[in-house]
Amino acid sequence: IDVRHLLQHVRHPVLVLHARGDQAIPFEEGERLADEMNARFVPLESNNHILLENEPAFRTFVGELRDFLAAQR
Repeated sequence: IDVRHLLQHVRHPVLVLHARGDQAIPFEEGERLADEMNARFVPLESNNHILLENEPAFRTFVGELRDFLAAQR
């Protein structure tokens, strides 16, 4: 489903995290999404679409998410 036409209506802070080696969604799509929503973009060093708990990118993901949520309080 292409909802890009709705991105201009998002009025809340957005965090986009995307794995550089994602095999399901190209990395550039994550960058483009963040750019179109003026969101914070965080690249993750992983080849997985769904992060595994034992990989370093998972710790990055959790840390960035915690920081983002804390800033929104």
